[in-house]
Amino acid sequence: MPRSLRLRLLAGAALWIALALLVAGIAIAFMFIGSVERDQQRDLTATFNRVVALIDAGASPPMLSRSLADPRFDIPFSGLYWQLEDLESGEAGRSRSLWDFVLQSAVLTGAGGEGRFATLSGPSGQVLSVLVRDIRLTTATGAPVLRVTIAEDRSTLDAAIARFGRDLAAALLILAGALIAAAWLQVHLGLSPLQKLRKGVEAVRRGRIDRLTGDFPAEVLPLTAEVNELLQSQQASIDFARARAADLAHGLKTPLAVLATTADALRAKSDSETAALIEQLAAEMADRVDYQLRLSRLRLRTRAHTLSAGLDEALRRTTAVLKKTHDGERLDWSLDLTEPLAADIDDHDLVELVGVLLENAAKWARSRVHLRSRRDGDVAEILISDDGPGLTEEQINELGTRGRKLDQSKKGSGLGLSIAFEIVALNNGTLSFGDAEQGGLLITLRLPLAAR
Repeated sequence: MPRSLRLRLLAGAALWIALALLVAGIAIAFMFIGSVERDQQRDLTATFNRVVALIDAGASPPMLSRSLADPRFDIPFSGLYWQLEDLESGEAGRSRSLWDFVLQSAVLTGAGGEGRFATLSGPSGQVLSVLVRDIRLTTATGAPVLRVTIAEDRSTLDAAIARFGRDLAAALLILAGALIAAAWLQVHLGLSPLQKLRKGVEAVRRGRIDRLTGDFPAEVLPLTAEVNELLQSQQASIDFARARAADLAHGLKTPLAVLATTADALRAKSDSETAALIEQLAAEMADRVDYQLRLSRLRLRTRAHTLSAGLDEALRRTTAVLKKTHDGERLDWSLDLTEPLAADIDDHDLVELVGVLLENAAKWARSRVHLRSRRDGDVAEILISDDGPGLTEEQINELGTRGRKLDQSKKGSGLGLSIAFEIVALNNGTLSFGDAEQGGLLITLRLPLAAR
């Protein structure tokens, strides 16, 4: 069974409609067949009474005193017949329409005086509906018992039943189509609140709204209330964690400031070694607090979340800012953005990621930084290269290790690339390093494209 609720409901409705119409069609067909057969039996009974009324009691073999009004009794194999049998003498008289054919009414045992309706084989392969009844005549010479048989060809009756069956089947098919269309419409209208709910959940995933809103039926309201409560609880937990991280950071800033002041006081007392150690420890602590604060601002997401952020805008905006910094103003920034691309990542996370990577390139480049973006299937690829000293394979393998600095002469704690790796992993991307054509480092960032 398919997992779609719509298909399940439609399949169930179609099955029950088909079964109901099949049962109704069979019942109607049987009622029609019963009705036309009863009409034919009434006609046979009326003909039987006319035949009995015209029997010539003194004739041998038994015959009618005059012909019946229906001309079909005089036309050979016309489909309407009568036959009289004297059960004592065995003599029989037949209508001209039977010609020399004998109806085997003897096989209809148990006819008795009440008469019996049945079917027999007739001339020319006909199938006949027959009425057989034994009657006793009173004559001057005795009281012979005659078996009277009235027969009529069923072909006309069967043709009428077949036509009715075809017409009934066509009508039931049309009715089935109309009922299935009505069921589809009912299912569509009945499930429309779920469709609206699905779109609302998708909007939450894409970050366009933070809760489900709108008019929902009573059956769906508990679900929407639970989802909104879950979203609110999740957001409250995230806000609480960020607030605690911020409070911790602010709480540590004052002791760190006191340590810096203490280091200055020690340096003034000519204890430069102790002052330098305290300053180093305070700087490392400040960098790690900043690192945790930056991580707390990242957008937590699952595989179900879909976002969209423009790569070109983030690259241009970050480059414009870095051109005004000490490291960036001396460099030639080259941008090769072939087409507008949108990545499946939060705007803030993308700016943070691009900022870390470009800051790293600006720090190590001698004179030039080159940026290039391109589409590779369903992935957006950003290539950042510089003309700096580059890195060895061993150094490349150490990139991204938290707190690991490859060159202690450069400012910073070495946590920037760790943040970049955190953001890339959070957004199902990849970050790789290699050698640039101009001799420096080549950073290749790959992020999934945003859903259209």
